[in-house]
Amino acid sequence: MRAVLYIVAGPSSGQRVRLVAGEPLRVGRGGRADLIVSRDERMALDHFELTWDGATCRLRDLSRQGTELDGKRVDEAELKNGGWIVAGGTRFLFRVRTDDLRAELPPTPPLPLPSPELLAARREALSLLSREEHLFAILDAARDRRVGALLQACDDEFRSLYEGRKGDVLAEVAPYLVRLQAGSPLLPVLVEDGWGESWGVYLTSERPFKEVRRRLRQSLMVRDEASGKRLYFRFYDPRVLRAFWPTCTPRRRSEILGTEIVSLLVEGTAGEVLRFSRQG
Repeated sequence: MRAVLYIVAGPSSGQRVRLVAGEPLRVGRGGRADLIVSRDERMALDHFELTWDGATCRLRDLSRQGTELDGKRVDEAELKNGGWIVAGGTRFLFRVRTDDLRAELPPTPPLPLPSPELLAARREALSLLSREEHLFAILDAARDRRVGALLQACDDEFRSLYEGRKGDVLAEVAPYLVRLQAGSPLLPVLVEDGWGESWGVYLTSERPFKEVRRRLRQSLMVRDEASGKRLYFRFYDPRVLRAFWPTCTPRRRSEILGTEIVSLLVEGTAGEVLRFSRQG
Protein backbone atom coordinates (compact mmCIF):
# COMPACT_ATOMS: atom_id res chain seq x y z
CA MET A 1 0.00 0.00 0.00
CA ARG A 2 1.26 3.48 -0.89
CA ALA A 3 0.01 6.68 0.71
CA VAL A 4 0.33 9.77 -1.46
CA LEU A 5 -0.57 13.42 -0.82
CA TYR A 6 -1.42 15.40 -3.95
CA ILE A 7 -1.69 19.17 -4.38
CA VAL A 8 -4.68 19.49 -6.69
CA ALA A 9 -5.46 23.22 -6.51
CA GLY A 10 -3.50 26.29 -5.54
CA PRO A 11 -0.17 27.89 -6.46
CA SER A 12 1.73 24.58 -6.34
CA SER A 13 -0.84 22.29 -8.01
CA GLY A 14 0.62 19.19 -9.60
CA GLN A 15 3.05 18.39 -6.80
CA ARG A 16 2.76 15.19 -4.81
CA VAL A 17 4.69 13.43 -2.09
CA ARG A 18 4.69 9.82 -0.98
CA LEU A 19 4.36 9.30 2.76
CA VAL A 20 6.86 7.03 4.51
CA ALA A 21 5.51 4.79 7.26
CA GLY A 22 6.63 5.99 10.67
CA GLU A 23 7.96 9.33 9.40
CA PRO A 24 5.65 12.35 10.02
CA LEU A 25 5.18 14.70 7.07
CA ARG A 26 4.89 18.41 7.85
CA VAL A 27 3.29 20.71 5.30
CA GLY A 28 3.64 24.49 5.29
CA ARG A 29 5.10 27.60 3.72
CA GLY A 30 8.48 27.20 5.39
CA GLY A 31 9.60 26.66 8.95
CA ARG A 32 10.24 22.98 9.57
CA ALA A 33 7.97 21.81 6.78
CA ASP A 34 8.94 18.76 4.72
CA LEU A 35 6.55 19.67 1.88
CA ILE A 36 6.98 23.40 1.29
CA VAL A 37 4.23 25.38 -0.47
CA SER A 38 6.15 28.63 -0.59
CA ARG A 39 3.84 30.58 -2.92
CA ASP A 40 0.72 30.24 -0.77
CA GLU A 41 0.81 33.36 1.39
CA ARG A 42 -2.28 32.21 3.30
CA MET A 43 -0.54 29.08 4.56
CA ALA A 44 1.27 28.99 7.90
CA LEU A 45 4.96 28.20 8.04
CA ASP A 46 4.06 24.86 9.67
CA HIS A 47 0.40 24.27 8.81
CA PHE A 48 -0.43 20.60 9.34
CA GLU A 49 1.20 17.23 9.88
CA LEU A 50 0.39 13.75 8.56
CA THR A 51 1.46 10.52 10.23
CA TRP A 52 1.18 7.29 8.24
CA ASP A 53 1.83 3.88 9.83
CA GLY A 54 1.36 1.78 6.70
CA ALA A 55 -2.35 1.22 7.31
CA THR A 56 -3.90 4.39 8.73
CA CYS A 57 -3.09 8.10 8.58
CA ARG A 58 -3.62 10.85 11.16
CA LEU A 59 -3.97 14.56 10.38
CA ARG A 60 -2.92 17.14 12.99
CA ASP A 61 -3.40 20.89 12.59
CA LEU A 62 -0.35 22.98 13.58
CA SER A 63 -1.62 26.45 12.65
CA ARG A 64 -3.74 29.25 14.00
CA GLN A 65 -5.47 29.61 10.62
CA GLY A 66 -6.97 26.13 10.86
CA THR A 67 -7.04 23.09 8.59
CA GLU A 68 -10.15 21.69 6.89
CA LEU A 69 -10.77 18.00 6.28
CA ASP A 70 -13.65 17.18 3.91
CA GLY A 71 -15.13 20.64 4.47
CA LYS A 72 -14.88 20.69 8.28
CA ARG A 73 -12.26 22.39 10.40
CA VAL A 74 -10.34 19.85 12.52
CA ASP A 75 -7.59 19.87 15.12
CA GLU A 76 -6.80 16.18 14.75
CA ALA A 77 -8.55 13.40 12.86
CA GLU A 78 -8.08 10.15 10.99
CA LEU A 79 -7.50 10.77 7.31
CA LYS A 80 -9.38 8.34 5.07
CA ASN A 81 -8.53 7.34 1.52
CA GLY A 82 -9.87 10.09 -0.79
CA GLY A 83 -9.89 12.73 1.96
CA TRP A 84 -9.70 16.39 0.94
CA ILE A 85 -7.55 18.82 2.94
CA VAL A 86 -7.67 22.60 2.62
CA ALA A 87 -4.87 24.64 4.16
CA GLY A 88 -4.49 28.32 3.32
CA GLY A 89 -5.29 28.67 -0.37
CA THR A 90 -4.19 25.14 -1.27
CA ARG A 91 -6.29 22.00 -1.70
CA PHE A 92 -4.80 18.54 -1.13
CA LEU A 93 -6.02 15.03 -1.91
CA PHE A 94 -4.92 12.01 0.15
CA ARG A 95 -4.95 8.65 -1.60
CA VAL A 96 -3.94 5.15 -0.62
CA ARG A 97 -2.68 3.30 -3.68
CA THR A 98 -1.76 -0.18 -4.83
CA ASP A 99 0.71 -0.97 -7.60
CA ASP A 100 -2.17 -1.85 -9.96
CA LEU A 101 -2.91 1.43 -11.75
CA ARG A 102 -5.97 -0.01 -13.50
CA ALA A 103 -7.54 -0.65 -10.11
CA GLU A 104 -7.78 3.14 -9.76
CA LEU A 105 -9.72 3.67 -12.98
CA PRO A 106 -13.36 4.75 -12.77
CA PRO A 107 -15.95 2.28 -14.09
CA THR A 108 -16.66 2.69 -17.77
CA PRO A 109 -19.20 1.19 -20.18
CA PRO A 110 -17.96 -1.91 -22.01
CA LEU A 111 -15.53 -0.81 -24.68
CA PRO A 112 -15.36 -2.35 -28.16
CA LEU A 113 -12.53 -4.82 -28.58
CA PRO A 114 -9.61 -3.35 -30.55
CA SER A 115 -8.92 -4.88 -33.92
CA PRO A 116 -5.99 -7.29 -34.32
CA GLU A 117 -4.25 -4.61 -36.35
CA LEU A 118 -4.58 -2.05 -33.54
CA LEU A 119 -3.40 -4.57 -30.94
CA ALA A 120 -0.31 -5.24 -33.05
CA ALA A 121 0.27 -1.49 -33.48
CA ARG A 122 0.02 -1.00 -29.71
CA ARG A 123 2.58 -3.73 -29.07
CA GLU A 124 4.94 -2.14 -31.55
CA ALA A 125 4.39 1.35 -30.11
CA LEU A 126 5.00 0.14 -26.56
CA SER A 127 8.19 -1.61 -27.63
CA LEU A 128 9.48 1.55 -29.32
CA LEU A 129 8.45 3.99 -26.59
CA SER A 130 9.89 1.77 -23.85
CA ARG A 131 13.31 2.05 -25.49
CA GLU A 132 13.22 5.85 -25.60
CA GLU A 133 15.30 7.70 -23.02
CA HIS A 134 14.02 10.90 -21.40
CA LEU A 135 10.42 10.25 -22.43
CA PHE A 136 7.52 12.60 -21.67
CA ALA A 137 3.84 12.51 -22.61
CA ILE A 138 1.27 15.28 -23.08
CA LEU A 139 -2.08 13.77 -22.13
CA ASP A 140 -5.49 15.26 -22.87
CA ALA A 141 -7.78 14.83 -19.85
CA ALA A 142 -10.73 15.92 -22.01
CA ARG A 143 -10.47 12.80 -24.19
CA ASP A 144 -11.24 10.23 -21.49
CA ARG A 145 -11.81 10.51 -17.75
CA ARG A 146 -9.43 7.58 -17.28
CA VAL A 147 -6.55 9.93 -18.15
CA GLY A 148 -6.97 12.02 -15.01
CA ALA A 149 -7.48 8.93 -12.85
CA LEU A 150 -4.26 7.37 -14.14
CA LEU A 151 -2.28 10.53 -13.47
CA GLN A 152 -3.58 10.72 -9.92
CA ALA A 153 -2.64 7.07 -9.39
CA CYS A 154 0.88 7.16 -10.82
CA ASP A 155 4.18 8.10 -9.19
CA ASP A 156 5.45 9.99 -12.24
CA GLU A 157 5.84 13.76 -12.11
CA PHE A 158 3.02 15.56 -13.91
CA ARG A 159 1.44 19.00 -14.12
CA SER A 160 -1.23 20.78 -16.13
CA LEU A 161 -0.04 23.03 -18.95
CA TYR A 162 -2.58 25.59 -17.72
CA GLU A 163 -1.85 27.85 -14.75
CA GLY A 164 -3.62 29.98 -12.16
CA ARG A 165 -7.39 30.26 -11.94
CA LYS A 166 -7.80 28.98 -15.48
CA GLY A 167 -5.85 25.89 -14.53
CA ASP A 168 -8.09 25.25 -11.53
CA VAL A 169 -11.31 25.74 -13.52
CA LEU A 170 -10.17 23.59 -16.46
CA ALA A 171 -8.36 20.91 -14.44
CA GLU A 172 -10.66 18.11 -15.62
CA VAL A 173 -10.18 18.90 -19.33
CA ALA A 174 -6.63 20.28 -19.38
CA PRO A 175 -3.55 18.92 -21.16
CA TYR A 176 -1.04 17.44 -18.71
CA LEU A 177 2.69 17.01 -19.11
CA VAL A 178 4.04 13.87 -17.45
CA ARG A 179 7.64 12.68 -17.22
CA LEU A 180 7.66 8.89 -17.74
CA GLN A 181 10.35 7.35 -15.59
CA ALA A 182 12.27 4.36 -16.91
CA GLY A 183 10.15 1.30 -16.19
CA SER A 184 7.11 3.40 -15.29
CA PRO A 185 3.98 1.23 -14.91
CA LEU A 186 2.02 4.13 -16.37
CA LEU A 187 3.43 3.79 -19.89
CA PRO A 188 2.01 0.30 -20.66
CA VAL A 189 -1.45 1.34 -19.47
CA LEU A 190 -1.37 4.53 -21.57
CA VAL A 191 -0.38 2.62 -24.70
CA GLU A 192 -2.55 -0.48 -24.17
CA ASP A 193 -5.66 1.61 -23.44
CA GLY A 194 -5.05 4.92 -25.19
CA TRP A 195 -2.89 4.41 -28.28
CA GLY A 196 -5.17 4.91 -31.25
CA GLU A 197 -7.70 6.82 -29.12
CA SER A 198 -6.02 10.24 -29.36
CA TRP A 199 -5.17 10.46 -25.66
CA GLY A 200 -2.12 12.58 -26.42
CA VAL A 201 1.38 12.66 -27.84
CA TYR A 202 4.85 11.74 -26.58
CA LEU A 203 8.12 13.62 -26.74
CA THR A 204 11.79 13.21 -25.90
CA SER A 205 13.88 15.76 -24.02
CA GLU A 206 16.94 15.73 -21.79
CA ARG A 207 15.92 19.02 -20.21
CA PRO A 208 14.33 19.48 -16.76
CA PHE A 209 10.57 19.12 -16.42
CA LYS A 210 10.10 22.84 -15.73
CA GLU A 211 11.87 23.87 -18.95
CA VAL A 212 9.94 21.40 -21.11
CA ARG A 213 6.65 22.59 -19.64
CA ARG A 214 7.57 26.25 -20.18
CA ARG A 215 8.38 25.56 -23.83
CA LEU A 216 5.09 23.72 -24.44
CA ARG A 217 3.04 26.45 -22.79
CA GLN A 218 4.22 28.86 -25.47
CA SER A 219 2.26 26.88 -28.07
CA LEU A 220 -1.05 26.73 -26.20
CA MET A 221 -2.50 29.82 -27.90
CA VAL A 222 -2.42 31.02 -31.50
CA ARG A 223 -3.83 34.13 -33.16
CA ASP A 224 -6.44 33.70 -35.89
CA GLU A 225 -5.26 35.65 -38.93
CA ALA A 226 -8.78 36.56 -40.04
CA SER A 227 -10.29 37.73 -36.75
CA GLY A 228 -7.19 38.51 -34.74
CA LYS A 229 -8.61 36.49 -31.83
CA ARG A 230 -6.42 34.28 -29.68
CA LEU A 231 -7.53 30.64 -29.83
CA TYR A 232 -6.54 27.45 -28.05
CA PHE A 233 -4.21 25.32 -30.17
CA ARG A 234 -4.67 21.61 -29.46
CA PHE A 235 -1.23 20.58 -30.69
CA TYR A 236 -1.28 17.71 -28.20
CA ASP A 237 -4.10 16.01 -30.12
CA PRO A 238 -2.36 13.56 -32.49
CA ARG A 239 -5.06 14.11 -35.13
CA VAL A 240 -4.25 17.81 -35.13
CA LEU A 241 -0.49 17.44 -34.92
CA ARG A 242 -0.08 14.91 -37.72
CA ALA A 243 -2.05 17.17 -40.08
CA PHE A 244 -0.32 20.34 -38.92
CA TRP A 245 3.33 19.29 -38.75
CA PRO A 246 3.89 18.56 -42.46
CA THR A 247 2.61 22.06 -43.29
CA CYS A 248 4.95 23.79 -40.83
CA THR A 249 7.89 25.88 -41.92
CA PRO A 250 11.25 25.03 -40.30
CA ARG A 251 10.91 28.24 -38.31
CA ARG A 252 7.53 27.24 -36.90
CA ARG A 253 8.84 23.80 -35.96
CA SER A 254 11.74 25.40 -34.13
CA GLU A 255 9.34 27.69 -32.28
CA ILE A 256 7.40 24.69 -31.00
CA LEU A 257 10.35 22.46 -30.14
CA GLY A 258 12.80 25.15 -29.08
CA THR A 259 16.10 23.81 -27.79
CA GLU A 260 14.28 21.77 -25.15
CA ILE A 261 12.47 19.12 -27.23
CA VAL A 262 14.26 16.67 -29.51
CA SER A 263 11.29 14.99 -31.18
CA LEU A 264 7.57 14.29 -30.96
CA LEU A 265 6.20 10.75 -31.18
CA VAL A 266 2.64 10.54 -32.49
CA GLU A 267 0.18 7.78 -33.35
CA GLY A 268 -0.55 7.56 -37.07
CA THR A 269 -3.93 6.87 -38.63
CA ALA A 270 -3.17 3.12 -38.69
CA GLY A 271 -1.55 3.10 -35.26
CA GLU A 272 1.99 3.38 -36.56
CA VAL A 273 4.51 5.56 -34.69
CA LEU A 274 5.31 8.87 -36.39
CA ARG A 275 8.39 10.80 -35.28
CA PHE A 276 8.35 14.55 -35.87
CA SER A 277 11.45 16.71 -35.58
CA ARG A 278 12.78 20.01 -36.90
CA GLN A 279 13.56 18.30 -40.20
CA GLY A 280 10.01 17.07 -40.77
